[in-house]
Amino acid sequence: MRFVTVLCLFAAVVQRCQGFFGNQRLTKSINKKNTNPYGKKYKELLDQKIRQERQYKNKYPFSKMYYEDQLKRLNSQNITSKHNSILNNDEDDEEEDIYQDPVYLYQVFGLQIEEPASRSYKSSKEAPTKSENFEVVRDNSFRFEDVGGYQNVKSELLQCIDLLKNFEKYKKYNVRIPKGLILEGPPGTGKTLFAKALAGESGCAFIPVSGSDFQEKYVGVGSSRMKELFKLANKNIPCIIFIDEIDAVGRKRSGDGESSSSERDSTLNSLLVELDGFKNNTGIFLIAATNRIDLLDPALTRPGRIDKKIYIGLPDSDTRRAIIDIHIQGKPHESSIKKDELVLFLEGTTGAQIENLLNEAMLNALRYDRTEFTNQDFDLVLNKMMVGWQPNEHDFTSDIIDHIAIHEMGHAIVGIFCKHHSKMTKVIINLSSPKSPGYTVFASSTANIYTRESLYEHLMILLSGRIAEEIFYGGSVTTGALNDFEEALKLAEKMVVYYGMGTNVIYPSTSDKYKEMIDVDITELIKKAYNSAEIILIKSKKLIEETSEILKRDKYLDAESIHRIIDKNHKYLAEFKILI
Repeated sequence: MRFVTVLCLFAAVVQRCQGFFGNQRLTKSINKKNTNPYGKKYKELLDQKIRQERQYKNKYPFSKMYYEDQLKRLNSQNITSKHNSILNNDEDDEEEDIYQDPVYLYQVFGLQIEEPASRSYKSSKEAPTKSENFEVVRDNSFRFEDVGGYQNVKSELLQCIDLLKNFEKYKKYNVRIPKGLILEGPPGTGKTLFAKALAGESGCAFIPVSGSDFQEKYVGVGSSRMKELFKLANKNIPCIIFIDEIDAVGRKRSGDGESSSSERDSTLNSLLVELDGFKNNTGIFLIAATNRIDLLDPALTRPGRIDKKIYIGLPDSDTRRAIIDIHIQGKPHESSIKKDELVLFLEGTTGAQIENLLNEAMLNALRYDRTEFTNQDFDLVLNKMMVGWQPNEHDFTSDIIDHIAIHEMGHAIVGIFCKHHSKMTKVIINLSSPKSPGYTVFASSTANIYTRESLYEHLMILLSGRIAEEIFYGGSVTTGALNDFEEALKLAEKMVVYYGMGTNVIYPSTSDKYKEMIDVDITELIKKAYNSAEIILIKSKKLIEETSEILKRDKYLDAESIHRIIDKNHKYLAEFKILI
């Protein structure tokens, strides 16, 4: 009985204790809820941390699961997902701005712990200046004033700069900014200089590349580099891309099935899409340079991709004078060197050749410890450029040198008396030349249309070297006229077949009868030119003999000296010169 009573008392005590402790727990819960340091602010920071960790993992993947997910997306039929993955244009990129500011994750004893900011280019104020294979040039101080002459080309390029800088002025007239232009022309005319000056004048970012940068033995490298190039340009808008020798990338695509998917074609396709595809690349201006625009694919040169084509030809007289003024600065020279004479003498040369001639002339003077270069330095460098140079002179006998002098004076005298041909300037015997120990120099011409008279006189000049040898030595002639004969035959054939200057205007080439007529016309034309040159040289035999002695002694004779000799000792040829 007593045991039962004790048990009942114990149960009552336990029940009372449970009530007491339960109330205590409830009170503590209520107090905890009211004073919890991990409340709403903590939840927001925690959610922000989770979101940031998620994006950080997407941007810097290290797990196997991530790579498996990427492989699935690349193999997916979802083209948008595939392209976004390849181009790294994921939807999560839209939220990259949250990395610009430091994120405080939590507080421990008053210390703020922050997550490192993302390395995205958006976190800095300046755009990236280089990628893996390309680099942006910003400090470009080269201007149009550093390029001599070509005022018409400069005015055309200045309009492109105005379009890039002041598009609002043209916007109300419903015009679009040109996407690109091609500079074509002979080597050394300044295509690269114009591209560099255009970037300097515009003040835009400038990315210079070469067409060979996109050619690799590995498949897909060219296409990926093209995307890399335009991706870098997009981050530096407005930007000018210059592709030198674009024919290495933009050649016409092949039509056969096997090579139509070649690496070069894939690279070209990437370039075409970047220039005028669905993606908007406004703010990127492409400048291309090539010597062979005829090799480029029509899809590349069409309007909308390449809007302008500018031909940069050989410099005219004003441009040559401007180029000489730029490159002669800082190079002391004798007062006998006149710029106007250089402008006339360098007709038909490119800007690069003019710069090289002046530079080499100064170097030649410094080699002999002279502080000024002379006409002799200039002529020596010019001769090396025209016919080459070898360290050892030809070991010719005096008889061979006599033949060379007579041969060259034959060319020179006929050239003196020709009215429609370009002017003869000088005759040179250069035994250091590898192939041409003697040569006659005529003034260069930039014309591409010739009259029948000028072509006929050129044919006479080509034949006159051998004719002079025959007049003085009979049948004892040399092989020096080999190149003259080859050129004379080609010229006569063109005059008859292509230029319509034979007996008939047009000759069908499918008939043996007409082939025989062509041969007859070519032979008659050469014979007629031979006889005309022979008449001049026979009447000028004493003049050739006198001038050839001077040429053998001085190894040099100019046209002015020949005219003085004619006026002094051979006045009877003056009337003959006028009648020719």
